[in-house]
Amino acid sequence: MRLLLFAAVIGLAAYALRQPRRAGSGGVADDVLITHVRMKLDQLLEHPGSVNIEAHDGVVRLTGPVADRELRPLKRALRRVAGVRSLDCRLTPHAAA
Repeated sequence: MRLLLFAAVIGLAAYALRQPRRAGSGGVADDVLITHVRMKLDQLLEHPGSVNIEAHDGVVRLTGPVADRELRPLKRALRRVAGVRSLDCRLTPHAAA
């Protein structure tokens, strides 16, 4: 009986002292982060659908074409999105039509 009681106390202590699980190291799940970045792209770009977004543990990778004049403000704005730890910008700038 003492062994069973001891095991119950250890289990309760382990449950109480466990670290909360976070999605990635930034606290934001990758799919949620992609949604936030997509919303920001929709606000800032003339053709946001041409940009591909990947996210893994707060690292956001962007690929695709973007107007040259939109690139700098876009990078600045995306670095301020909650959950973005770093930005791997592989966008191809082009002259606006």
